[in-house]
Amino acid sequence: MRNLMSGNRGVAAAAVAAALGLALFAALPAEAQGTPPAQPAQQQQPAAGQAPPPGAAQNPAAPAQPPVTKEEEDAYKAFTDLTPQQRDQLISTGEDFLSKHPASLYRSAVYARLVLAYLNSGKLDKMFSTGEKALAENPNNVDVLALMCTTLPVAGFDPRALDANQKLDQAEKYAKRAIQLASTITKPATMTDEEFTNSIHVKLGMAHSGLGRVYYWEGKTADSVNELGLSVKTDPSPDLLDYYLLGTGELRLKDYSDAGAAFESCGKSAWAWQDRCKKSAEDAKKMASAPPAAKP
Repeated sequence: MRNLMSGNRGVAAAAVAAALGLALFAALPAEAQGTPPAQPAQQQQPAAGQAPPPGAAQNPAAPAQPPVTKEEEDAYKAFTDLTPQQRDQLISTGEDFLSKHPASLYRSAVYARLVLAYLNSGKLDKMFSTGEKALAENPNNVDVLALMCTTLPVAGFDPRALDANQKLDQAEKYAKRAIQLASTITKPATMTDEEFTNSIHVKLGMAHSGLGRVYYWEGKTADSVNELGLSVKTDPSPDLLDYYLLGTGELRLKDYSDAGAAFESCGKSAWAWQDRCKKSAEDAKKMASAPPAAKP
């Protein structure tokens, strides 16, 4: 069974940041504001083994699976042979598979792979609804948990919406579950030790990113900075958006030197907010070098 995600996180903050919009912008401090630019077009997330799926003993009432037919096997192979870059074809093939084989043994894997495809295609409603289906099939799918927790607090998120707190609670739950399960994942025989370790680090990085983004919205600045710091240290290819949020939080805590370093990190790579990161890094350095205010 093919894994949900490839071995490289790819273009950081791409599809997630594309839906960032004015909601996140409104929460930034005044010195960091400006017109939010358009974001890159694709995010590709990593992954490897999964935590053990719930067994029959956990759900004794589950109906027996029908036997797998050759048609179903061939259809599933056609789906797994597609690359993440073939988004439109992957989506249409996956949806066709689920339509023709709604009770398939493979539906959990199909749901899981569609989650990323929908995100990269900007189909957020389908991404979230399919993620819920994937987790209903397998609550221990660490890839989906990690992707959902890091995306829910950003993509299409509106802090003024009636369900805003519910989404943050859900993202926090998914993130903590992903962190808990990461240590239980078994290395697939097809992966090297280095590949497996890299994959686990990416999952943990995404989970800490999700927690950091949740705490950002909740105004828990110290907690947000701690989690985002863990994310960028753990993930082999940190999300540039997390560096930006980390720097913003450190500014609020008056940790100007650390804020400058975070902004420098998100200003090194070409992305939509590169210039903003560079400007924020300069401002943070000036604050760090300024003499302390005289005591009254």
